[in-house]
Amino acid sequence: MEKWNILIYLILIGVLLFVGKIFKTKIPFINRIVIPTALMGGIVGLAVSLIVGAIVKASTGNEFSLINTDVMEAIVYHALALGFISLSLKKTDKANQAKRKLWSTGMIITSTYALQGFLGVLLVMLFWSDKFIGSGILLALGFGQGPGLAISFGNMWTDFLGGNGASLGASYAFLGFLWGGIVGVFAINFISRKRGIDKPKQYEDRSLQKTTVEIDTVREISVLDGLTVQIVIISIIYGLVWLTLFLFNMILKPELGGIGKTVYNLMEGFNFIIGIGYAQLYKLILKAVQKKNPQAELITNNYLLSNISSTCFNYMIAGSVLTITASFLSEYGWLLLVITTVGGITTFFYTRFITKRVYTQHKDEYFIALYGMLTGVASTGIALLKGLDRNLETPVAEELVLGSGTAITMALPLFAILMVPQLGYGTGNEVLFNWITLLGCLTYTLVMVVILLFRSRHNTVAKTE
Repeated sequence: MEKWNILIYLILIGVLLFVGKIFKTKIPFINRIVIPTALMGGIVGLAVSLIVGAIVKASTGNEFSLINTDVMEAIVYHALALGFISLSLKKTDKANQAKRKLWSTGMIITSTYALQGFLGVLLVMLFWSDKFIGSGILLALGFGQGPGLAISFGNMWTDFLGGNGASLGASYAFLGFLWGGIVGVFAINFISRKRGIDKPKQYEDRSLQKTTVEIDTVREISVLDGLTVQIVIISIIYGLVWLTLFLFNMILKPELGGIGKTVYNLMEGFNFIIGIGYAQLYKLILKAVQKKNPQAELITNNYLLSNISSTCFNYMIAGSVLTITASFLSEYGWLLLVITTVGGITTFFYTRFITKRVYTQHKDEYFIALYGMLTGVASTGIALLKGLDRNLETPVAEELVLGSGTAITMALPLFAILMVPQLGYGTGNEVLFNWITLLGCLTYTLVMVVILLFRSRHNTVAKTE
């Protein structure tokens, strides 16, 4: 039965995704809030796991878990990288993106990351000074970036967090989805009544894209069908990621500790970034080939790649929730409750404040969409947006997605600041590095807010003149 070990967990996640879809469709209370189907499935699995564990402990006195968290963390780890590689391989319309002014949206997103990071670090320093402050930094990653980056950083810091890094990152993301999905719906209902429009009766996470699918001929399928081609490309790229990590493991020798271990753990945690780099290189090579031979076609298919990435991210979200255990909750439960509550409330009022001053039109739509995105992921923001803009007729949805791309560029220095504490952890400089991180996040927030307010005031003056 050992041959079935990994497959059993993949089957389990698949079953939970099916159960989550039924819950989202058939249970009235659940389909009135914005929670991804994958998250719903993960919650069901977590509840069953915790209940069974509690029953076994009560009857035998021994700790018991239905889920092997090491296996589940491995699935989440690889699903994240494969999902990002799939997205990176998609062809993009650069000309269309260049026409849009997306920097304000990107700065709002980035400033919120920094604000959430500041709050998380501050609260840990004040009330849980015995813990690594990465346990607070994960607020910015779990809320602002979703489960992917939160789990990656959590895995990178797991030695500093008592082996609970992935579970802590997943928990922040899980609670962020609840803040966005529940509080966001209350906000929609309030705004709907104020504006005299009908509020939606339920929220569905259906695809927003329509596409024309080309069916291969039987002869083509017998050689190599389109889906297989995409999987082969992704496999080759991920194989290069493994090779890169293998070579650096030989060079850095992390088993000896020191700076080599720190650098290697950082690279291993960012396996998806290495994958994105190879995906971009692959696209450049194909474009060079196409430039010399215009008849050559790019053999990437956006529709298939979107579905592959969606599958990977759904497995990642459901699996990440299943990494949470009863022992982890007993140790980090209060920390999570306090930090996510402060983070959720602050994010709500900050996005309301800044969107009212930055945007001249569709202020409510921008507020709802950005709040959903900055507590969950882009799809959470769009699902909430459809409560006010049912047919997505405003430019908010597209600007939300494209603006997040500019935010990643602007947030790169911030991510560097967030990695500072690990350099000083366990050394005499730990407190100094913690203060550098705290003040760095605060400075980043203030600079972005000042620029946003100045730009919005300048634009308002220019229009009146």
